Amino acid sequence: MSFVKSPSGDYQGVFKDNCHQFYGVPYAKYGERWQRSEPIEKEIKHNAFQKGYSSPQTRFTDENDSSIGFFLDKSLSKESEDCLTLNICTEDIESKQPVMVWIHGGALVSGGSSSMMYELINLAKRGVVVVSINYRLGPLGFLRLDEVTNGKIKSSGNEGLGDQRNALRWIKKNISSFGGDPNNITIFGESAGSWSCNLQIAAGNDSLFQQAICQSGGLDAVASIDKASKWAELFINQYKEDGFSLNDLKKCKWQTIINTAKKLRHSKLSIDKKWVFPEVGFLPVIDNKFIKDNYLQTYSNSDVNLIAGSTLDEYRLWSSFHPKIGINDKEYITKRLLKMFQDDKLSELIAAYESFLNTDELGKVYSAILTDICFGIPTHKTLQKKKAKSFGYLFSTQSEILKGRLGAFHASELPYVFGVHSKKPYSSWGPKESNEISNNFQVLWTNFSKFGNPSFEDFNWNTYNDSSEIALIGKNIKAIRNPFLERYELIEKYKIF
Repeated sequence: MSFVKSPSGDYQGVFKDNCHQFYGVPYAKYGERWQRSEPIEKEIKHNAFQKGYSSPQTRFTDENDSSIGFFLDKSLSKESEDCLTLNICTEDIESKQPVMVWIHGGALVSGGSSSMMYELINLAKRGVVVVSINYRLGPLGFLRLDEVTNGKIKSSGNEGLGDQRNALRWIKKNISSFGGDPNNITIFGESAGSWSCNLQIAAGNDSLFQQAICQSGGLDAVASIDKASKWAELFINQYKEDGFSLNDLKKCKWQTIINTAKKLRHSKLSIDKKWVFPEVGFLPVIDNKFIKDNYLQTYSNSDVNLIAGSTLDEYRLWSSFHPKIGINDKEYITKRLLKMFQDDKLSELIAAYESFLNTDELGKVYSAILTDICFGIPTHKTLQKKKAKSFGYLFSTQSEILKGRLGAFHASELPYVFGVHSKKPYSSWGPKESNEISNNFQVLWTNFSKFGNPSFEDFNWNTYNDSSEIALIGKNIKAIRNPFLERYELIEKYKIF
């Protein structure tokens, strides 16, 4: 057993594999559904033996996306609205080690800290205290109902981000009791977790952390109040079609809320049939309270040091499973691209990508274009914006699953980051050099947490702000100039969304 007394209470955990592990630690609470969460002020006694509930999951069923079933994470804990908990893993509760706080991804609608992928112990054995957090998701965490309900439900659409901030406040207050340094905290996340890390910086919460690692997600996952209210209107209309009224919203079962949310499609937000970016509906909101109108300037002026990057073939996770794109249906793919780009410039754009990729397969071209739009360009922009040190990376190691069809797909680096690459089902993802890849990620990430600079041994990682240079991370690490800048310029030049 492990025992810790901290400012927020007494916590009993487990000592396993030479690490102290505390699970399901409550960090905040809220009253009614959609209320803002508040830190738990009263000291508590908690047996931290079991991971907390996952936030209710909104898993969309879409005939065009079979990847959802393919990558469904069955290891997540049971769902509940009572989900504001965190997990801690540390080798030494008497030390003062750097702290790394993991914010999970899942498009802001799914995922959880209990996933078997997010095993904390391997990073903790690198000399850091590792924390993972849960937060409200989907319609319970990112749905602005204030305007559409005429103020009856004053949800801002930023409840999920507020939960994350309260978790960081709890960590800042208590982590020294668990062997962590409250003045050296790194937040890191992938996909929606990366969006979240960027937005915590942009919201001006950087007094709570010193570094951020943003894997595959930029600073574009925000909605205006108008857009958020339109999405809320779609939700309310569907909710009424399902046989409920506004008066039922707070008292119905959460499953009812989720079932309504599952029926929504972000494409309904389209204006003049143009493509909707980002491809999600439940988004944080520029409300001039949590996220201020000048959030981009706040982000740029922040002193938080940054690592940000992406995988080579991010979008193949979706395009490869699409019934039309996956079989290279040229007519269908062209129609989709015409929703994104000037029609008289599309052939030029496609030709440029065909040349770069050395292929005339339009499905692969489409995937590369969407990888650039959704991940490459947003990452490039965040790296450029920072006045503090920023380090860019690219992960290009090809996955072996489905005979290599997915390439270096979205989230394919995560088993290496958390050191679970040799466990099923992740052992089938990578090449024989998986141990070397994992070691490189873990040393780079923990060095950055410890020193604010990820460089190690004979590899000197230059800042992106000065050089547009990125680290190509794989079995080996080498510095290259970002090879996609010309592609990014074409997209920015010809896009209509």
